[in-house]
Amino acid sequence: MNEYSDYVAIQVKNREIFCLNYAPDIRTFASLLSELRSSWTRLGTTRDATGRSHAGLLLFSNILIRHAIFGFEHLASYQSFLTWLTFRPGLEALLIIGKFVDDPANAGIWKARQSDFKTYNRTFSGTALESRSLPRSADFRQVLARLNDDFMHPNPYFTYRDTTVTEEGDAAVVEIEFFDKSAEVHEGHLLAYVNLIDLVVSASDALVSSICGSAGTPSPREEYSKREHARATRLAAQNSTAKKVMEELGLWSF
Repeated sequence: MNEYSDYVAIQVKNREIFCLNYAPDIRTFASLLSELRSSWTRLGTTRDATGRSHAGLLLFSNILIRHAIFGFEHLASYQSFLTWLTFRPGLEALLIIGKFVDDPANAGIWKARQSDFKTYNRTFSGTALESRSLPRSADFRQVLARLNDDFMHPNPYFTYRDTTVTEEGDAAVVEIEFFDKSAEVHEGHLLAYVNLIDLVVSASDALVSSICGSAGTPSPREEYSKREHARATRLAAQNSTAKKVMEELGLWSF
């Protein structure tokens, strides 16, 4: 087998192992995904109090949902670093929705990105990307900034994180990992990702309800962080890297 075939074979094996190890988390993610799509779908069928349609926002909510799925697929392959790289456009799409709801004129600035980049950059970069309309917008923007720093560019942290150097006599073997090696760190990424998606679901439902009105009596839902609190706390005590991941990327509080 060649290197690519070996890589694909390991991916397939890893997914089988993940399904055995984390079946409850898979079910939780599938349920959250269904809730997320249900919330945003209302924009295609319901107008706001003034009779105005906001169906255009579905373009961005579909990006959010698509990349949420892509990200989880990489978790299932034990490739946590690719999880966040892949989900990043979805998280940014959610933040952009918040800016559009704040002020519809921001959509025009977004469309004119190439012809007036200065205004675009001033409106959609850094803390300016935070919005009044999206709950926890500042927290989500902080996660986005962390993803940019840790997973988008080959800076020193990115470069050394998955690299090992082994001396063999006068030679040195430099390797970079394709898959997670620490089970604890991988689980930290899993807990971080599912919790972040849970928070995204809640924020999305609140934002859509602010536009379309309440969808009726909401069914009670247990927050992922409450249900898995003991598990996450135990893991945080065992592994400082997993704790950092959960706090910075998954917005866990310990």
